[in-house]
Amino acid sequence: MAETGEDRGGLLRVLYVTIFLTATGLGTASFMLPVYATSLGANYIDLGLIGAFRNVVYTVMTLTVGYLLDRFERIRIYVGFMFVGVAVVALFGLMTQVALLIAWSSLLGLVSAAFWVTASTVTANISPPEKLSQSMGRYNLSWIIGFVVGPTAGGYISEAYGFQVLFICLSAVILMSIAIIFWKIRPAITLHNSSGSSGSSLAPLRGLALAYLTLIPFTCILGIYMAIMPGYLELVGLTPALIGLLLTMTNGVRGFGFFNAERFINWGMRNSVSLASLLLFAGMIIFSFASSTIEYTLPLILYGTAAGIMTPLMLDYIAKRCDKGSLGAAMGLHEGVYGIGMCLGPMVGGAIAEVWGPPLLYRLLAALSLTMLPLAYILSRNGKKST
Repeated sequence: MAETGEDRGGLLRVLYVTIFLTATGLGTASFMLPVYATSLGANYIDLGLIGAFRNVVYTVMTLTVGYLLDRFERIRIYVGFMFVGVAVVALFGLMTQVALLIAWSSLLGLVSAAFWVTASTVTANISPPEKLSQSMGRYNLSWIIGFVVGPTAGGYISEAYGFQVLFICLSAVILMSIAIIFWKIRPAITLHNSSGSSGSSLAPLRGLALAYLTLIPFTCILGIYMAIMPGYLELVGLTPALIGLLLTMTNGVRGFGFFNAERFINWGMRNSVSLASLLLFAGMIIFSFASSTIEYTLPLILYGTAAGIMTPLMLDYIAKRCDKGSLGAAMGLHEGVYGIGMCLGPMVGGAIAEVWGPPLLYRLLAALSLTMLPLAYILSRNGKKST
């Protein structure tokens, strides 16, 4: 493993490029999948099933990959699963029936779990301890920039050339990431768990249980945002290009929060999570009454701001409170919590939207976001006691 801070900094910069490229490919596929599904005739229940199937696999795989990362060489795992991702994304265009699309979407959950758990673990592993907050912040910026660039480009490509061409382009972007890993990272570093811990026990992570619980309401809303909202916007008459532009705007706002992550970390857990909770509440309420492109913009900005606070804040909290030997397990469980919320959200939310209508769904999400307020208070008190 590279020893000097300069060597580590150079490797991190290359790693951020690969994270950007892979996130562009996988993220854009995730965002455009509901739009593609509705073009094939999917309803809200179908959209919920796509999200649920994907995230059930995502949840299981996050724990599995975390286990593997604490036992085997981490760059090999990173590359291996990305090769699978190239094939999975490229073949989406061949799924021309909703049932097939639902089944195949589970494989996107597999490769997405492997990517996010491994990328965050490798980032924390390479980073000098005194720069961990900065490194994790740049990790978050790397993938969110992909989420900014991808949906707009994906919307225009799908509208101009079709979804089959879009998925081929996205798989080529992931392939570029793999090429850079083989060229720059693989020859320079080997990452094994050197702490002597096998990572099989979750006992060291019990102190993080409340942090994982605090993520559940947020991840349920995130699941609706990724699995149902794009399809909903298609059903109310927005074009794929316009949907992509709205998603890009939202992710851009989210990225701005990532850029200022250290400010929110320094502001404190209770203050930052409470602000995110209130922003989500306002955003979901406004979205439930929206009926035009302009009216959808404000709630999406509010959602993006809240997500820009929550994602880096909780990741930083978890990364700083686990040892290197449990790092893969901690990151795997972190992403597993995302998978649980992003499974429950679309599965339950799709049924609610289909039976009672989308407005009720978004008002229920507003109420759910308020459960983060007492959790933030308890989490901040526990944090003070442990210091």
